[in-house]
Amino acid sequence: MILAVDIGNTNVNIGSFAGKKLTSHFCIDNTSLINQKAKLPVKSSLLNESKNIVVASVNPDIESLFYKFLGKKYKTKILKIGREIKLRIPTLVENPQTVGIDRLLNALAAYRRTQTSTIVIDFGTAITIDIVSKKGEFLGGLILPGIKTSAYALNLQTALLPKVEIKRPKKIIGKNSEDAIKAGIYYGTVGSVNYIIKELKRVYGDLEYTVATGGDAKILKKEIPEIDKFIPRLTLEGIRLAFEDNLNS
Repeated sequence: MILAVDIGNTNVNIGSFAGKKLTSHFCIDNTSLINQKAKLPVKSSLLNESKNIVVASVNPDIESLFYKFLGKKYKTKILKIGREIKLRIPTLVENPQTVGIDRLLNALAAYRRTQTSTIVIDFGTAITIDIVSKKGEFLGGLILPGIKTSAYALNLQTALLPKVEIKRPKKIIGKNSEDAIKAGIYYGTVGSVNYIIKELKRVYGDLEYTVATGGDAKILKKEIPEIDKFIPRLTLEGIRLAFEDNLNS
């Protein structure tokens, strides 16, 4: 049994795997870690029974807080993707070491499922759209603001626009500022992603599959018909696969 820990920009996602099966999933909000109000949603026995805690992080500050949060009472060995655990996916970009580990883990997990050229979309704090070749090579991708990030930026950078929660608008135009922001961000994001998928398929004609993951995929996926499969915990699956690859090498 292992605990896979995905430390992101908004949340820490924790998954318990028994073999290949994800048996439980927990989430800790990063703000609660910063404010020291977080409660570990994992039973102490589960931590101590797990042979390894395998961590992937794109947020060094939250990673440090998470280790302090775990404390010294847990004896489970912590392994980090990219340090003790090598990620075995060819990364054909200019500076492989600068690619977010979450993007590579998503690419690895998606390719293991599809076994062919794949577009991998993660609807999170940032929306990442990456492509994997038929040989399982990470070829690069695009990064754009997630819907919550867009809403936050509008509120932060303007004097009068309100902070809003983004969900599917009833109409494409808003009759007030709040509804106009919701419609603009929602349909702007949907339009961007749909266009990018079409362009990727035009330029890289052999992209056969499109996989989506991330917290906001549930809100947007119905508007993006090119998505073939939604996999909620793709990054955690990638962490498990990376760990198993190292065991078997």
